[in-house]
Amino acid sequence: MGDYFQKIVVPDVSEDEAPRLAERLRDWLVAREIIEPTPSLELDDEPLYRPGPAYRTTLAQHGLDEEEMDEDLDVDIGLHIAVGRTVFWSTDTELTCRACGERFSPGEDWSDAADAWYEGDDSVSYACPKCGRPERLTEWRGEWPWGFGNLGLEFWNWTALSEQFEREVAEQLGHRTVIVRGKL
Repeated sequence: MGDYFQKIVVPDVSEDEAPRLAERLRDWLVAREIIEPTPSLELDDEPLYRPGPAYRTTLAQHGLDEEEMDEDLDVDIGLHIAVGRTVFWSTDTELTCRACGERFSPGEDWSDAADAWYEGDDSVSYACPKCGRPERLTEWRGEWPWGFGNLGLEFWNWTALSEQFEREVAEQLGHRTVIVRGKL
């Protein structure tokens, strides 16, 4: 079965700014009844906020069977708010080169570059395997990108989030976001 995840990553937030923005966003989600006020679950030792009564307003698909969705709430479904320098990885990585348009899954050197970023090298780059053009690691995009930042919302086993909700989160934060998805 496995666990599904969707992560809304905020790559342009400083380490100092992240805790304040995380608290503001948590308060906004609680006020909208999207999550419960306090974490009540754990997934891999990380606290999870359970969905609140209005969590369905975040979903991409409306009109889903509410009884079936309520049964899904019995599994480890929740939100982890990650604060601090984090590599928000995806299990299926597919990137697109902005220079030549090549779509590819990066090799082992991608993980080495991610490790260097995590250790504090904000300027680390990664080169396209086709044209060789390097780009800052944090700027690579594609169908299945990774995110790099000091703040991220990790939705675990949550039905697909709507693009509208993803935009609302970015507006609340006043920063661009990167969406990372996958399954363990």
